[in-house]
Amino acid sequence: MKTKSVLLALGVMLMAVVVTTSSCSKKDDPEPAPTPAAYTPTFSATSIAIDATTIDFYITFVTDDYELIKVEVKSPGALQDDTYLGNGMLLIKGEPITFPNYFLRTSGNWTFIVTGTIRSGVNIGTSFTVSCNVSVGGK
Repeated sequence: MKTKSVLLALGVMLMAVVVTTSSCSKKDDPEPAPTPAAYTPTFSATSIAIDATTIDFYITFVTDDYELIKVEVKSPGALQDDTYLGNGMLLIKGEPITFPNYFLRTSGNWTFIVTGTIRSGVNIGTSFTVSCNVSVGGK
């Protein structure tokens, strides 16, 4: 009877160990959340023909007030490329800005690269660089 009691006790202990280890399985650490994408404000650029040979552009931010650092203008053929400094000018969303001079009307894609800092909303203080293209047709 001693052997049966010892085997029964060992069997109960073995079952207890199996149940305990299987129910306490280690869960893998969850993967860290992905880094959110950088905030990018939304703006539009439009062209207005001044006359047959001259054009002007207006840039309007639709999402935020911002501090303008600079606007880079990339023209077709790179003949009229220029950089305009904002000198910390504060601009209101929805209000268009323009340039101090007109451009020769050149057909093709014009690119505007705006660098600044958000000055309103939940992203205040966020620096950004965004770009937009405007297609200008023939004369």
